[in-house]
Amino acid sequence: MSNWKKLAEAGHGYVEALTATADGAVVGYRLVGASSGPQVVVAGICPASEHVFDRLLAIPTLSWIRGILVLIRIEALDNLLSVLPSVLASGEIDRTLVLPFSDAEQADGRVIRRSCHRVLRAWASLGMISGRGLPRGQEG
Repeated sequence: MSNWKKLAEAGHGYVEALTATADGAVVGYRLVGASSGPQVVVAGICPASEHVFDRLLAIPTLSWIRGILVLIRIEALDNLLSVLPSVLASGEIDRTLVLPFSDAEQADGRVIRRSCHRVLRAWASLGMISGRGLPRGQEG
């Protein structure tokens, strides 16, 4: 079971499952940080994106972020419009990141690592985290 499912099932107050209105399937999660701040949407378009989400959700201090993080598995959506109102309910989206597509059967560790670093740099540029110790690179 992935980290995001474990967090939601454990009843952490800062995790909310986003479900499709048509069939109630979980298509993503919203994590509300410790204080107010920007809202970032990270959209994955292939099964490898779940590895990126799991890695981000494994960060021990994730609940301390400033703002809101929305993780959406686009390939799990039958109709994007069915979940969009629940994403927009928490306010304006400050940044949207779309993770790269990988058609490989197994997730490429480099792609996962680069995608995680890209998301972390975006958080740092928006002031959601301090960003100390992040590898240099373009935010993307």
